[in-house]
Amino acid sequence: MSGRPSSRKGTIRPVRRFALMALYQFDSGLAGDLDAVRDALESASELDASGDLPDLSTAAARVEARDPELAAERARTIEDGLGLASLVWEHRHDADRAVKPFAGEWPVHRQPIIDRNVLRLGWYGFTHGGDAPALAIDEAVELAKTFSTEKSGAFVNAVLDRVAKSGGTSGGGSGSTGGG
Repeated sequence: MSGRPSSRKGTIRPVRRFALMALYQFDSGLAGDLDAVRDALESASELDASGDLPDLSTAAARVEARDPELAAERARTIEDGLGLASLVWEHRHDADRAVKPFAGEWPVHRQPIIDRNVLRLGWYGFTHGGDAPALAIDEAVELAKTFSTEKSGAFVNAVLDRVAKSGGTSGGGSGSTGGG
């Protein structure tokens, strides 16, 4: 997986953004149609970090938008995000089992689709992706704050922190519940 890891709070690696977008598509019924998901990610790649279309009112911005090297980098990042999402999707049931004891009154089927997939992505990051739990959780929280509700960041933080402290699996920890 490419994308430069970041240890700064408040950042999200582009690969994670695309992985979350792909997971959303998978969870919406497109898990078997990678071409449709890839097309959706390519359309989303035009958005800037805040989710808006970039300002192309200057000649420099228009030239940069057509830069073949940047286009190739975006394509690699999209493929890396799609690959990460596929791995997370394969392990979604394990992630859901690990999260269940700590999600309180928000079992997986009641969680908003974004929150559910942010939890899966964060869990995968520190159990299989080689990320330190703090980094995986920080990025998951930023994804939740960017793409979900006002309270989602706190929910994701609380749940993933408890999962990480329990060892990351549904068999570990005290099994106590914590609402978000």
